[in-house]
Amino acid sequence: MAKREPLSDKIAIDMTPMIDVVFQLITFFMLTLKTVITEGDFDIRMPLGASAGAAPEDAPTVLRLVMKADGEGRLAKINMNGNPIVGDDLLSELATGSEALRQAEDNAAKSRTEGTKRRVDAATKQKNAVVRQFIDTIRGKVNGVIGGGTGPGGGADNTEAEIDADPGLQYEHVVYVITAVSGKETADGQTVPLIKKIKFAPPKKQR
Repeated sequence: MAKREPLSDKIAIDMTPMIDVVFQLITFFMLTLKTVITEGDFDIRMPLGASAGAAPEDAPTVLRLVMKADGEGRLAKINMNGNPIVGDDLLSELATGSEALRQAEDNAAKSRTEGTKRRVDAATKQKNAVVRQFIDTIRGKVNGVIGGGTGPGGGADNTEAEIDADPGLQYEHVVYVITAVSGKETADGQTVPLIKKIKFAPPKKQR
């Protein structure tokens, strides 16, 4: 039987079409890219040290938001420049909604059933509705103070928000307040800056 000679020719692969396709895809994605405002991009300034100089004459108006916590770390009271801006009923609903969601999530972790999943979804929906009402209430109070001036040189540019929160306060409440004072949504779903400068009060000394 004759021995077969091995094939010496190699099949060459033309990479040019593949490279062309890659460049076409890159061009397509570059042309269709839409830039959006980054969520959570806040201009937050931390408190200055004791050696900070005196405030300039054109210092902006400061809205001081004081947040008090109860023994469980829940928000018990919130004032703006000494005046309460959220009623006790809404604060109670916020605490109840958070506790109901926590219990539903704990039960779902122990028993993953369709019933526990529905209860988590219902508790989440209820809490989100209360949080939205809480944010809208604070946003309305702040907007009333700055007069809706969100353009250059308006009330938004000449106003700062200073957040003074109890150390034991659950941090999600601070996030809600930052969301409320930083911007507002228009009818078409766009976010308009409300207060661009947000800072935290210096920490209180422990006695």
